[in-house]
Parts: sequence; C-alpha cells; structure tokens
Amino acid sequence: MISNKKWGSVLTAAVLLMAPVSAVQAKSLAPAVIIAQAGDAEKMEGNDAGNPPFVPDHPTDAGEPAAEQSPQARDANQAAASSAVEEKQFRNLAAGLPYEWSEEPEASRPDVGYKLTDGKYGQFDMNDPAWVGHLRGKTREVVFDLGEEKSIGKITAHFFQDYPANSILVPLSVSMYVSDDKENWGLLSHNATQLLWGEGPPRQETFEWDGSRDGIKGGNTDGKLAYARYVKVAFYMHPTQWEYIDEIEIMGADGKIEGAVKVPAEQPHFLEPGEATAGIRNLNLLYNGHYADGLGDWNKERIIPNISYVNKDGEPVDWLFDGVLYLGIASPAGRDFGLGQANLDDWKWYLDKTFAASGDMQQLDEAVKEVGAKLNQPDYKLKVVLMIPSPGDSLTDFGDIDGSGSLNFNDSVVGKEKASENRGKAVQWWLDQARQRWQAANYSNLDLVGMYWMPEQIDITESGPDIARMVSDKVHAMNMKVFWIPHSYAYKMFMWKDVGFDAAALQPNYFFGGMDSDRLDDATNTAKRYGMGNEVEFDDGMLTDPVLRERFIEYLDSGVRSGLMQNGFRAYYQGNNAVYNLGVSQDPNLRLMYDWLYQYLNGTYAIDSSPAPETMTELVQRYVASNEIHSVFGNELSYRLQIIKLLLEQNKPKDAVTYMQDFLAHINDPAVQAQGLISASAATLLDTYAQVLIQTWSDGWGLSNLAQGLSYTISRPPNSNYPDSGNELTNGLFGGTDFRNEQWQGHAGSAYPEERSRTITFDLGRNKSIGVVRAHFLQDQGPGIYFPQNVAFSVSTNGQTWSTLATVSPPPAQDAASAEFVSWSGVADGVPGKAGADKVYARYVKVEFPVNVWVFLDEIEILGIDGKANGAVVLPPRR
Repeated sequence: MISNKKWGSVLTAAVLLMAPVSAVQAKSLAPAVIIAQAGDAEKMEGNDAGNPPFVPDHPTDAGEPAAEQSPQARDANQAAASSAVEEKQFRNLAAGLPYEWSEEPEASRPDVGYKLTDGKYGQFDMNDPAWVGHLRGKTREVVFDLGEEKSIGKITAHFFQDYPANSILVPLSVSMYVSDDKENWGLLSHNATQLLWGEGPPRQETFEWDGSRDGIKGGNTDGKLAYARYVKVAFYMHPTQWEYIDEIEIMGADGKIEGAVKVPAEQPHFLEPGEATAGIRNLNLLYNGHYADGLGDWNKERIIPNISYVNKDGEPVDWLFDGVLYLGIASPAGRDFGLGQANLDDWKWYLDKTFAASGDMQQLDEAVKEVGAKLNQPDYKLKVVLMIPSPGDSLTDFGDIDGSGSLNFNDSVVGKEKASENRGKAVQWWLDQARQRWQAANYSNLDLVGMYWMPEQIDITESGPDIARMVSDKVHAMNMKVFWIPHSYAYKMFMWKDVGFDAAALQPNYFFGGMDSDRLDDATNTAKRYGMGNEVEFDDGMLTDPVLRERFIEYLDSGVRSGLMQNGFRAYYQGNNAVYNLGVSQDPNLRLMYDWLYQYLNGTYAIDSSPAPETMTELVQRYVASNEIHSVFGNELSYRLQIIKLLLEQNKPKDAVTYMQDFLAHINDPAVQAQGLISASAATLLDTYAQVLIQTWSDGWGLSNLAQGLSYTISRPPNSNYPDSGNELTNGLFGGTDFRNEQWQGHAGSAYPEERSRTITFDLGRNKSIGVVRAHFLQDQGPGIYFPQNVAFSVSTNGQTWSTLATVSPPPAQDAASAEFVSWSGVADGVPGKAGADKVYARYVKVEFPVNVWVFLDEIEILGIDGKANGAVVLPPRR
C-alpha cells in the first residue's frame, strides 16, 4: 500500500527480493521494494517507467539452498537424488515426451516440441539452442500426458538467469500439479526462487518438488507419491524480462506403487467474503499517515462519500464500502512504517493522531453515525481494520516500551533470538495500545475486526515466515482477523495461509502503467491459484487522464469476467482522495466513474454500459426487476428513452437534450419519489447517465475541433516562467493538474488595470459553423492559481465587429487541484437572439477573461463543421 507508488521502472522488480517491500503497497508492475511513502497524494501508486533499472547485487541468502553455479554442480545435485527415489529406481517419465504450452515461446527462442524433454541442458549462454525463451504475458503453463496413470515422486524444472546483461530472470515462483483428466488439477507444491533476482554472472536454478521431502501440498493428502496421468508446471512471468527454461523432468515409475495416492483436485477460486474476511466484501483503504498537504487528515465531510453513495447534492442514498482500512505510510520525520524505519516515537505519533478526540477514527465514527441517521439505520456499524507497522530488522534503538531499555531488532547486534523476541514485544505493545485506545473511545458506530500487516511480501530472510506467523498469532489471540495486500511480485505470496493470514487481496499493479493489459487477467488468475482476492486500483490521476480512466474501467470489466465482482473479496487502493473527488465532481463523466464504482461494489456493474438511451433502458429494466422502480413507472421511463433514441437517429441532438432534461425532471420529482415509484439510488445513477448524455449532445456531438493546430494572437503574452511556444492552446495536449507541466501557460495579475485582462483571437480562415467554444483552465489554491472570474466568448465574420455568445462563470473552487472547461454550447445555451439556432456562422473567435491573480490555461477548442450547416446563423454585431 504505497503512498508514493512511483516505482522507478518495471525492471526495478528485480530489487524486490533484495530488500523488504514497503508497506506503502508496492504499486508497480514489478515490485520495486524501496519506495518510501512520504510523497504527494496525487502520485500514489504511480510508476515511473522512464527511470533506469537499479538492481543491487545480492548473493543467495544464507541458509537457503544455493542456486546452481555450473553444469557440473547441477549434475552432482541430480545424482544426489533422495533415498526414496533411489530405492524405487525411478526413471524420467517425461523423457522424449511431447507437451503443450499455454502460450508459445518467442519466435527467436523457439521450442520445436521436445526441447524440455530431450535431456539436453543449456550452458551459461543465452544463445545455447537448448534454451526456450518466454517474454511478457501471462503465467506460462506446460502440460505433459504420461499416457496412463503413473507413480510420480519428483518433478524438476530448470531455468537460467543472466541479469542485467541479457535481461533474463528466473521465475518468481513455479507451481506443480497433477490431474486425472487434464481439466481438474491437484496441487503438489508452490516453489519460490532461492536464487533471488539480482545482478551478476549467468546462473541457473532448479525448481523442485520432491514428494519424499515436501509431501503433497493440496487436498490435505498425507502422501509422498502422486498417482496421476497428467502433469502441469506453471511459472510466473516477469512483465518485461525474459525467462529461459531448458528441461523438465518427471521422476517416477510405471503403474501404481506402494504409497502412491490420488491428489484431490481443487478448483482455482477467489477468497470469498465471509468469516475469514470478518464479513467484509469491499475494503476501502484510507491513508492517514503524514502528508505535507494534509491529505492524511480525515474529516467527516471527506469521509461521507467514501462510506456512502451520495447523490449530486452530496446526500447519502445508500452505503458504499462495508469496510475501511486505516493505514499510514510515513511519519512526520519521513520514516516509513512499512519498511521497518519507524521508531517508537513514530508509532506513538500515529496512534495519537488516529485515536485523538477529534482524530481520524472519531471522524469516521461521526460520519457513519450521520449517514446511518439519514438512511434510517442508526445502529449500523462499519467494520474497521487498522495497520500494524513493521518493526523491521535493522533498528538498534527503537525505543523503550516498558522501562526495560530501548528495543534492538538487529540480528547481527543482539542475535536472532533476542531480535525476534524484541520484535514480538513491539508488535504486542502496538496491539495492546490499539485495543486500549479503541475501548477508551467507545465508538458507537464502528467495529474493529482486524489488523493489517504492512509488509507486502514474506520477508526473504530465513525467519521471514516465522515473523508473519508471530504477528498472526498475536492478532488471533485478540479474536481479530489478519489482512494482507501483497504486491504483484511478492515473495512467497502463496504462503499467506500457512503463516496465518486470514484475508489477502493481490495487487495487480496494472493501473500505474508499464504492464500489458493481460497482466490484469494474470493477476486474477494468480489470485485464484492462491485462493486470494484482488485489489482494485485507481487514484486521482484519473480525474484528468483519460488513459487512467480507461484502466480503471478495465479493472471493473476484468472483475466481471473473472467473477471477482460477483464472488471475491476486494480491497480498493484509491490514492488519497479519488473516491471523494469523483463523488463530488460536477463533471458528469467523472461522476459516472463514482456511479460505476458503486455498481461494482454491489455486483451490478455491467461491461459495455456506457451511457446511451439503450443502456439507460437496460438500467431501468434491471431496477424494475429489483423493485427499485415501479413497473408502470419503468414502462413510462423506457418510452421516453425510446423517443430520445429516435431523435438521435434523426440527428436532432438539441431536441434529444430537451427530452432528456424532461426525463431528469421526472425522475427527480419529489412527488414521484414520495410515492415510492423510484428509489433514491436508482434516481441518482440514472441522473448521472442523463447528465453525461446531455453534456455529450451539447458538447460538440458530431462536430470536430476547428482550432486544432491553429495559430492565435494573445493581447498580452503569458509570464516568462510559464510561456507559450506558439501552439500550446491548440495542440490537443492537456497539462493535468500539475501547474509545472509545460502544456500550461500562466498569466499573472498586475497592479495596473490595463494589464488585468487577456484576449485570445482565432482566425478560422473562412466562415464556418461553430457549435461549441471552450477554454480549459487550472485551479490550484496552494500556489495561488484560480479560475478566472468569468470568460467571454465572441464571434465575428470580419474580425472588426463582434457579437457576444456568452459570458460564463467557472465552477466553484475545490480544495484539491482541478482542471475544468469553461464553455459556450449552442445546443445547451442557445444562440443569443436566435430562437431554435444551435450554431453560429463566423470566421473569427475571441476568448476573453480577467487576470486578477494567476490564471493558467492549456487548451482552447472551437467545435464545429466546415461550411454552413442547418441551424447555423450569422449574428449581427453587438459591439
């Protein structure tokens, strides 16, 4: 759960096995583990794909099996088979067999069909033809048919690593399965890399299941030998690096020998909401650590759209998330709670902040109380999960929790046993403090049901699993659940149940860029393979970036396809403020994202449900079926939508707007709602769909941008620190919400009245039909940037005498930085003095606005068509 999720690069994934992962939620396609979290909220969970990779050297961990260093060593290891294998005189059942790939290797590193079973091992050279190479994409599976059921005692898969010289890494994990029918698979084992990822000379690693040593993982089977016909080996793919494999061996014997057992099949499945998740289906992450801009401080007003579904007036009409996770990433000193950097003073700071009389938890309680009262559910209790910071393994002076002296967590200073004891004391202190403060506060509408373990992978040290088990045991002793949200490349993530975690949701990390879209599907498959849920990821970047909005929609669509929406436990990463900003947005297209999120949370979201009369009709029918719209009233609404559809087919968008406005008035009529003809939540969602369509039909429907690439004149040039190179306003590029983006040009206020306005003039070359004129402005109150008080739009046929179309006031200020269009639309606003007209016929366009403080704009669009269209009129000069 990283607050500053800028992951350097996909390639930094290779660092993940070198250091603990930040609990800030390593949001990268490749979990770079070193992201500190004191960053800007808007940049949470980002990915900086342009940075060069950094992968420090790291030897094989002491105490773990060494990776292969030479073919001779490999051969020696193979010769040293287990005594059980020697006694039974097993042979390689896969020798010379064909097999099936789930996805074919790369054409440059092909497999002719028998490379994995020809007995030929590759040398320490990527060009050795024995190697088969895979790049990107989903987890690879290779399936063997032994011809008949046989006794299987050992499976090995052999891989190559040559990083960074040739961008080849061993898999993070390899899983091995058996089956009777090639459809239903029983698990033998999941195997994590022991070589680890890192820079160095070429190396090799064998992943192995040895039944005599490992037993059988799946199906609660007490056996050492599997009896099956089919064998599957699956290995997890890195999103950008190569993975090379040369041989798979299946050691066993024909027939069924003594001790061989059937391995029960287990269908891949998501973790379902229920007892393990304390009843939580949708867990909303609220970051309440230290942020310079105060976004870590939660108040009731900001929380309400996060826990309840609010209408466009901000009034709750239904519940939203059924669980909230409070977690902090950084302390005021900048020390990370997830990386084991924070000391006792930092831990106390977080607890004091969270449990203060008017702190984050109290604000949450008051928000739930207010929403419950408005929804006539005054006794409703929201389920709460609280973070546990990681003590880490490096601090030598954590602080004194009980008067016995400062705790030391460093193995090399106090020894492993003492360091482990001290970590346990620190965790217990945290749990005791949290419970005591919770009980003292006596929150009326909150239920503390679990604790969240901040590290996002099982620690790579030998004692890593033991640390996680220790935490789980202590939380369970308090009769609470342990929650965990590992990043997409978490080490030994498959062990989550073994170490006692109750609920886990895997991060896809797709939202932040640098991954192919199939990685999102791979994350759902991986979650099913390990019995986890998934995390849905988005942040404030989607407010201004349409690419990020599309990725958010991809998450929702994927959840429908995979069954996650219908059946799985979900966590939701939203940066710091995305849910709030979407919920209160006056832009119907952004508000729609909030409504779709609400539908997804409730299991009613549908793929390809973009606003249209047809999809609105489908919504009405679904609401009728669920008794949220009375059937007779539903028929009336459907009839109105059919008329609107016909008007669009007749190319009458203005009439369609009028009818849709009437539709809106009808569903929002207090008398209609008082009669129970439509529920408040149904009216809210249909309202957003209607607003999106009205904006679409009013905002250049069927028109093109006549200003694209045009030059223009400005009455006074922008400030030299935020200049205009000559086409910033017509190049089609937007600056987001960062005023430092070069797409923004900035105009400063002045003490001289004659310098307090700007006029920007466009020459279209000839008279054209203009339906929309709009200018895109930035507001960011921190550095003193505000929308202009008003914007005037004018047109002319000769460039000398002008007619005013409209003078428009921008939307009201918001706390967060925002960028908005200020516009005139012929369909929505009409043409002055010309009833029935929706376009003006003119050559010149003028945009004027006052400059009393800093005013930033990045784009002006003039939407219309060449020539004179029906409904286009020439305006007489007005000034």
